[in-house]
Amino acid sequence: MRDFFRFFGDLVRLRRARPALRAPGVRVSRVRSFDRVMVMHRWLEGTGEDVVVVVSFDELPKFGYEVGLPFAGTWHELFNSDVYDTFPNPAPYGNGGTVEASGPPLDGFAASATLTIPANGALVLARG
Repeated sequence: MRDFFRFFGDLVRLRRARPALRAPGVRVSRVRSFDRVMVMHRWLEGTGEDVVVVVSFDELPKFGYEVGLPFAGTWHELFNSDVYDTFPNPAPYGNGGTVEASGPPLDGFAASATLTIPANGALVLARG
């Protein structure tokens, strides 16, 4: 249960630290049942604070998965649910803390990035 409480405690702290996660600005940019991935963009109007949440409901991790991001540049991986699998997971599937949105427009956004998404997992990304 300790890992479970740490997981939810960290999610609550992240939500409190990032006003975009509480703001009314929300857009679901991708919902695909065949690959079981959902991508949601949250933002705080007029501040430039943008957060993207990527959730996979697949039993297998996804490698080289392209997602659209609102802006080009460096995005930080603020949260990776795979870290909490027997915390601290010594080898979580993820993106090493950052991703570079340097790909072409995708999902109605200006840029895209290639991600590793953990199985049955969630990532939270924020701009530089």
